Amino acid sequence: MAVADHGGISHAAERLRIAQPAVSRKIRDLEAELGVDLLLREGRRVFLTDAGRAFAERARAVLIASNHAADEARRIAKGEAGHLRIGLLESASWAGHLPRGLNRYARAYQNVRLDILPMGSVDQIDALLAEDLDAALVYRQDNLVEEALSILPLRVDDVVLAASSDLVFDKDGPLDFAQIDGLPIVAFPRSVAPAYYDALFGALSVIGFDPVVVQQVENETTMLSLVSDGVGCAFVNSANMHRLPRQVQFHEVSSLSVLIEFLFVTRRNPGNLTQRLGEIIEGLDAEGA
Repeated sequence: MAVADHGGISHAAERLRIAQPAVSRKIRDLEAELGVDLLLREGRRVFLTDAGRAFAERARAVLIASNHAADEARRIAKGEAGHLRIGLLESASWAGHLPRGLNRYARAYQNVRLDILPMGSVDQIDALLAEDLDAALVYRQDNLVEEALSILPLRVDDVVLAASSDLVFDKDGPLDFAQIDGLPIVAFPRSVAPAYYDALFGALSVIGFDPVVVQQVENETTMLSLVSDGVGCAFVNSANMHRLPRQVQFHEVSSLSVLIEFLFVTRRNPGNLTQRLGEIIEGLDAEGA
């Protein structure tokens, strides 16, 4: 490229600050490797052959791409550019670490593309282990392989009863067993979150409540929609209280507690982009997110 740009081997050697014989030798080595003449030599003057012009054009594109790649690599290493895939747990996305952390990250690293992928905790953990996600914000589940993952505890939520606003209870405050006995329940299949399912239904059994499940759905958003329409009540994560749905009321239930640990999870050796997100999430803890 130096020979092509500067019109000869001597001028190329001056620009490259290397000896002219070294330039000539490199050109001959390249011609031998390719099996074609790149330069036409007439005395001290050299001209590009047709093959030389074609090779120079492609070589220039390669060098430009290489420089761009090097620049992008440096920016990614600094956490200034790239692509980050983050799992979204919808029921936990309305307040706290998730919206605040992503907002702060997006403002700090505007050239990083964030792909936000809605999925449940179990699926997020599986995707993280399969390297289909870079970071996950999840509730602790049985498939959390602690030796393969880096885990940052964020908060602990509990469960509450979601009921239609049309349902009238005879007193304020936490509901007791008599007030919820016989209520139809909208629930989720055990396969969605086995550990949480077992803990919830175990705790309901302890207080003597035998749920009459009238509908099963895959996520709490759909559960709350059915509650709003009066299909039944639902025991849901207290994080949902940050986004009061239409025609839904929330109540604590006396003696019912199912503590759910909310976590920020990455692989053991996350990339620079993921590390930056982790630092922001951890910083929110210090601020009391």
